[in-house]
Amino acid sequence: MGRLTAVAAGVIGTLVPLVLTACGGDSGDGKADAKASPSQVSVSAAPAMPASSASAPSGGGTRIGGGKTGVTVTLPAGWRQVDPTTDSSPAVRTSFGLDLDMGDLVRQLMAEQIKQGTVFAIDGSVASGYAPHLTAGCDRGGAVGASLEQLKRKQQAMEPGSRITDLTVGGKPGFKATYDSTSKSGPVSGMTVRVSLSDDRFCYVDIEARQGAMPPEAERIAASFTLA
Repeated sequence: MGRLTAVAAGVIGTLVPLVLTACGGDSGDGKADAKASPSQVSVSAAPAMPASSASAPSGGGTRIGGGKTGVTVTLPAGWRQVDPTTDSSPAVRTSFGLDLDMGDLVRQLMAEQIKQGTVFAIDGSVASGYAPHLTAGCDRGGAVGASLEQLKRKQQAMEPGSRITDLTVGGKPGFKATYDSTSKSGPVSGMTVRVSLSDDRFCYVDIEARQGAMPPEAERIAASFTLA
């Protein structure tokens, strides 16, 4: 698992203050507001496009989220929504970090995220190992904040060299970022869409896969991301 959201980071702060970064937590209070220099930020100057206007993925799919989640995404055929706190299948355990040393803590944090409406999904065609998977929902910006510029700085602090493209979702400013990095599970490739709702709240979808194995469906998932 590459990331945990602010809900998870807040719970870490309550349960185990010294393990904020042990599970790759990235938002809310989980990281200081590290600022990247202009030379570190890779931002596309392409005109903002409303991601919410994109059509649903072809070939069928399942819409998840809505209501309490605050966002929706369309899963392509073969993907399935999962509850990592109860699903013991090998791919779910590996992909969401539940087989690591701190797996029990990760499960507790995810349970708190689920209470707040966070949804999880995985590529069901992968039976074991690190499968393409996603996390989606809305969260607080915490001490770092959640303005567009703060979200960008946080992204670059967490994943230096992120390739960032501005966009809008439901009329709200946001960006899509792609990156390659190394997590406790090994080298990964990631894609995220983050949308600022206010100075203290944002919505997101995070997609990760083994490095070099990001499926083409990831772009369609990101394009299907909308505010509920």
